[in-house]
Amino acid sequence: DDNGSLNNTERKRLQWDSEQTHRFDLNRNGILEHLEIALKLADARVDEGIVQMDSVLADRYTKMYDANRDEKLQLQELSNNVFSDQVDAYDKNSDGELSSQELISGLAFERKFRDELGIKGCDQGGAMKLINRGDQNGDRRIDVDELASTGLSPDAMKFDRNGDDALSVSELAERLAERRDRLGLTPSDQLAARSILRRTDRDGNGIISATEMPPAGANAPILQFDRNQDGEVSELEIETSFGDRRRELGFGDDEAKRASILIKRNDTDRDRSLSRSELVASGSDRNSPLSPAKMPVIDENGNRQIEHSELARHLYKTRKNQ
Repeated sequence: DDNGSLNNTERKRLQWDSEQTHRFDLNRNGILEHLEIALKLADARVDEGIVQMDSVLADRYTKMYDANRDEKLQLQELSNNVFSDQVDAYDKNSDGELSSQELISGLAFERKFRDELGIKGCDQGGAMKLINRGDQNGDRRIDVDELASTGLSPDAMKFDRNGDDALSVSELAERLAERRDRLGLTPSDQLAARSILRRTDRDGNGIISATEMPPAGANAPILQFDRNQDGEVSELEIETSFGDRRRELGFGDDEAKRASILIKRNDTDRDRSLSRSELVASGSDRNSPLSPAKMPVIDENGNRQIEHSELARHLYKTRKNQ
């Protein structure tokens, strides 16, 4: 009736029974108003493990693949998608199309599954790019004959989990996650390595050849990655160098981010480090990394200041020892 709320009759049209909605009727007036509806939807998101990124991606993919612009995705419109090889399973009511909720729920389920396998966004994105680069027959997979064009070695086929002699986007993402973890790369390292390759590798084959090197006198930063001294730089060489650097740093992305936040909140003199007086002023207890009593342990260079890298390393060691 366009009065800005949902009565019992209107809720039935949404197939919301009274048992589902009663606890969200905060003022017990028998109708659901805007805030109460928002709470119900939020509760459903929590139950399904949906986060904001799932909604953002659903909107992005709808705009990308909705060929007839009906704001829905028919499964046939997704026949050439590269973001998932499981979209058929998204269609819970088997009507041949995905509603906004089915798409969001499907993306959320796959994200949680990837988390269990240790797959990060950089791995998923990298897998999609590998398919775009190497899929020559248009089946949205990489078979043995197409491996060479992706820069992957034949041993990548061990991630062919379903035995169809080709690597899907999810199988490729698992392969990239395994390699990233083995090399000791964080997601930011992985993205930085790809950025270097993207800016320099003009033919997109995963190798910076001699002809693609910057002019003489400007190529030293690139050549530092040439580990086998053959005059070319491969993606694996760049990643290996970043992995070595990460091990030297001794902390990951999460610790770096938390250290940055702690310093910004308590660095009153804005010198990007924490003095003993700033630690005292923070009011932290003895269990906190900002406890003045922990300064001798964290202050590795003995300059009576806790710097970002020192704090990040301490946070990493503390997490590993828990």
